[in-house]
Amino acid sequence: MNFGSRFRRGFTFLELSSTILIIVVCVVLFRVVYSYRSDSIKDNMTKEELALLNCVIEDFKSRNGSYPVCASQMVASNAKELYKNLEQQINAANGGHKWRISDNMIMDPWGNPYAYRCLSSSSTSYKLLSMGQNGHIDEPYWVDDIHSRPDGHMESKD
Repeated sequence: MNFGSRFRRGFTFLELSSTILIIVVCVVLFRVVYSYRSDSIKDNMTKEELALLNCVIEDFKSRNGSYPVCASQMVASNAKELYKNLEQQINAANGGHKWRISDNMIMDPWGNPYAYRCLSSSSTSYKLLSMGQNGHIDEPYWVDDIHSRPDGHMESKD
């Protein structure tokens, strides 16, 4: 028998499996990098929007003498109350920024409402926050939340 004279047809199992393995590794690496980049972009967008909302709230205070009142400790009702109080300023200001509005709430890049909390009963201070990707307020130590205070200080996982 002469094995060298036989024509070789197709690929061996080893060649096919190594090619598939290389493709899978490349796809996984791409997804990891893309996911990280996407979250980073959303984090930065959230910080910019919180800064814009701080400006709108400060404008509200200068016009009305106080910050918007918190209706309750419920985040959803405060988010709706915040939008109701700020709707006119949000639609008229901010250099044409396109806000995501759903069910009369201002939404963050992950589709969750921005939360607004009064830090005192007399509404002399407040905190804005995005609940981040997981959609929950993680206290006292947040996993992916981004907090903003009236002085513009941002607190996040980064």
